[in-house]
Amino acid sequence: MLQIINALILLFWWLLEIINVHIIVKFFLDLPTKKSRRIEILAKWFIFLVIVIGYTYVVLAGYKQIQIKFVFTVLIFLKTGLLMSTYYKINIRNYMLIAFFVELVSFVGYNVLLLIKKVFDLTVNYTHTNEIIGEILLFLALITLAILKCNKLISIWIADMKALDYLLFILVLFTLSVIEANVIKSDGYSRAFNTTLIITVISIVIVIIRMIIVTEKKNSLEDINNILERHMKQTTDYYNELIKKDNQSRKFRHDIKNLLLGLHAMIKEGENEKATRYIEELQDVCSQLKPKYDTGNFMADAILSAKDNRAAHYNSEIEVDGFIPSERVSDVDMVVVLSNMLDNAIEACMKIEGKKIIKINSILNKKIWILNIENPSNEVAIVNNMIHTTKSDESLHGFGLKNIERIVKKYNGDISLKYNDGYFCSKITFILDNLQGGQHD
Repeated sequence: MLQIINALILLFWWLLEIINVHIIVKFFLDLPTKKSRRIEILAKWFIFLVIVIGYTYVVLAGYKQIQIKFVFTVLIFLKTGLLMSTYYKINIRNYMLIAFFVELVSFVGYNVLLLIKKVFDLTVNYTHTNEIIGEILLFLALITLAILKCNKLISIWIADMKALDYLLFILVLFTLSVIEANVIKSDGYSRAFNTTLIITVISIVIVIIRMIIVTEKKNSLEDINNILERHMKQTTDYYNELIKKDNQSRKFRHDIKNLLLGLHAMIKEGENEKATRYIEELQDVCSQLKPKYDTGNFMADAILSAKDNRAAHYNSEIEVDGFIPSERVSDVDMVVVLSNMLDNAIEACMKIEGKKIIKINSILNKKIWILNIENPSNEVAIVNNMIHTTKSDESLHGFGLKNIERIVKKYNGDISLKYNDGYFCSKITFILDNLQGGQHD
């Protein structure tokens, strides 16, 4: 009877583990799904069942061979990651992350079970009860984080760690579990020593969590620094483009006097046909100097010209209707907002065949500037005004939108993202009162 109950506990543990890992993979890591062939699905399920049945037999039969127990202990950490790889694209780091959660659940569950035994003076004869406790606690924690909408924040924390980091954490927790179990089971240690050991274990867990948070902050700062460097380079390039166009205009103004003198001489000599051809050539020169975009904001014109050149490489074109404010929005803010929005639009167009048009509609009055950008796009899931993406560089993509939101908030505005019938639409509103814009910088 005892063995049947233990077998049911093991089965319930693995069921809870599959549910929790699926929640982590789908809603926290946001890993892309994949379609596996039937033979691959059957093979991985077969391996999973072999590991589960083998581990169950080793545990219930009380196997004494340390090598066999060690092999199945290692495999038990990897079994659920192997199963998830049937339905999701999982790399080595994701395998280590899943294994880390498996060990963390066991470790936390074991210590909670010890606490329950101490407080209520209980005797638990069933094996792996601690895993059940740990899985239930993890499930409640995941549901709470999802309700509080912290899943994106947690995904950045856990995704920034490397596979080696998770492997080291697994070894630390596993070693602590073995030491703690042997000490607790032994009668040769005092109550004070056991208490000290538990405090030490808790401290080490806190240090591990702290290391994860510090690593996340470090990586986030590096990402932000890279983005700022990119924006600085873009701003410099746009200013250089403005200087280049200004030099062209100065050169044309310098030469126009001589050109007009030549035209005057032709007309005076009665060479009207030659003068006509000369005027046509002048019109061609003037049309070449005329910028493609004339929004009323030199910086915006430079950004649009640069992005249009990039879009042309992907059979895309940027069309602009309306004026963009030349005052009350700083050049740096203009670069961040316009360049990020256009970069996202161009990236969406890259994934679509045929001719693509990115349409920009700018509505400007005395106190409000509304910027609408519409571009062809594959289907995009938007949840709570956030793009739900499976890009490998999701964090960087998210930082771009965060920067836009930060600047929009600075101008007391708002941003709206929508997807409708093959088109992605973004609408940004700025409130242009006398306290905004360059006054903030």
